[in-house]
Amino acid sequence: MQEAQVKEEITSKWDVSSQTYDMQHGHAVKSSAEADAWIKVFNSVFPAGKLDILDVGCGTGEISLLLADMGHNVTGIDLSEKMMEKGRVKAQNRGLNINFQLGDAENPPFDAGSFDVVINRHLLWTLPHPKTAVLNWGRMLRSGGRTVIIDGVWDDGSLNTKVRRFFGNVGVLVAERKNPWKGYYSDDLKAVLPNAGGTPLERSSGYLSDADLKNIESLDISYIRDIQRQFMPWHKRIGHNYSYYLVHGSK
Repeated sequence: MQEAQVKEEITSKWDVSSQTYDMQHGHAVKSSAEADAWIKVFNSVFPAGKLDILDVGCGTGEISLLLADMGHNVTGIDLSEKMMEKGRVKAQNRGLNINFQLGDAENPPFDAGSFDVVINRHLLWTLPHPKTAVLNWGRMLRSGGRTVIIDGVWDDGSLNTKVRRFFGNVGVLVAERKNPWKGYYSDDLKAVLPNAGGTPLERSSGYLSDADLKNIESLDISYIRDIQRQFMPWHKRIGHNYSYYLVHGSK
């Protein structure tokens, strides 16, 4: 696929997803227990003080909203204006001032040294050039700033995962009257995405190291995944059992 085709398909899919994205636990932060857990973990890894934060691939702004609630200055960028429009409405309803603007997560339109933190959640799998993206995120950090990646591997190819996903998909077919085997992205698009099944921790750490970031540390945040599972229907809980981590590095 040509680069323009790749970005066009990605944008189109998330434009469509904007209508239902916030209905699902694991996408939206839909419980106070989950919100409290995210805030606690962010406080444990962020630099001190009121920060300028860039949320890359912000989607409907769920992480942006949490960060703004914490008192930080937040900018969110995404390829999908329809996803961000949902975020703008939510921010307005909560009295929060968040700057949502169109932008490519692989090459954000900001000068070097613009932010104290660059953060993303569930993003690396949909980037055709993740190493380039992380390199650019590091470039935009001020001295002492942090790049924070929240990710996991939901399709590791193991028999256990295949069985879980099969029964979860059967549940979707029965309960939601949807065809879960249709897939989200086309095969042509998935072929150019290095992390289409999720991103192993070692790979994310390597991206941070290749971007010359230091003090790289990771946290197992499967307990947040488990909070999300508590509120899911049974057919969603079956598959929502993958590795889940936060990894960060400083400039």
